[in-house]
Amino acid sequence: MNYLLLMVKGFIIGIAKIIPGVSGAILSISFGVYERILDIIGHPLKLKFDDLKFLFFLLAGAGFGIVLLCNGVKWCLNSFYFPTMLFFIGLIIGGIPEITNEIRDKKFSLLNVIIFIFSFILILMLTNLNSGSVNSNNHYFLMGIIESLTTIIPGISGTAIFMALGWYESLLDTINMVLTFRAPFHVGFYFIFGFIISTIMISRILNFVFKKYKVQAYFCVMGFMCGSLWCMFSDLLQSDFGFLDVFFGIILFTSGIFSTIKINNLFSKF
Repeated sequence: MNYLLLMVKGFIIGIAKIIPGVSGAILSISFGVYERILDIIGHPLKLKFDDLKFLFFLLAGAGFGIVLLCNGVKWCLNSFYFPTMLFFIGLIIGGIPEITNEIRDKKFSLLNVIIFIFSFILILMLTNLNSGSVNSNNHYFLMGIIESLTTIIPGISGTAIFMALGWYESLLDTINMVLTFRAPFHVGFYFIFGFIISTIMISRILNFVFKKYKVQAYFCVMGFMCGSLWCMFSDLLQSDFGFLDVFFGIILFTSGIFSTIKINNLFSKF
C-alpha cells in the first residue's frame, strides 16, 4: 500500500512538472521524499534494493502523470487558466507547514533572513527572464541541464523558466517523446545526458547543504516558495477571469490545500 501511495505522490509531482509556476521540488519536499531522492542520487554506488524500489515507484508515477495529463493540463490551462492555477497554488500552500516545521523554534538569525530575501528576489528574477529561442545544436542538451536544475532546486518552476525562454512547447514535446520512447536518438541522447550530468553534480551539493546547513537551506526554500507564489498570484491578477472562475477557483484552491495536507498525513510515517 505504501508503494501505491508513493506512485500517487510521484503522479502529482509529475503533473507539477508541466504546470507553469509550480515547483516539482517543492511538492517533493512537501511530500517528504526530497531529501531521500538527493541522498540516493548523490550516492549512486551505495544503492540498496529498497532505494531502487523507492525510485521505481516514484518515477513510474511521475512519468505516468506527465504522459497521461500533458495534453489535458494544457487544455485546462488554455480553457480554465484561473481555477486551474488556483488549484496548484493551493497544493503548494498546503505544503508550507511541512517546511515551517523544519525552522520552527529556531533561534533568530540575520543570515537566515538575508537568505530568505535573496532567494525570494532570485526567483522573481528567474521568472522574468526573456532570452528568446536557442538555435544551436546544443538546444536539447541545454534543455536537459535547465530541466535538471529546476527539478532539483526547490521553489524554481522549470515550466515557468521554459515559458520565459520560449521553450515550453518544445519541452513538453521532448519529454513526452522521451517518456514514450518516440524521440529521435539525438534528441533523447542530448536531453537525457544533460539532465543526468547536471542532476549528479547539483544533487551532491544540495545533499551536503541539507545535511550540514539544514535550517539555512529551508529558509532558502521558503524564499523560493514565497517568490513563486508571488509570481503566480501576480500572473493570475493580470489574466482574464469572471465570477465563475473565481467561484470554482476558490473551491479548487481549498481542495488543493487539503489535498496536500491529507497526502502529507498519509506519508508522515513512510
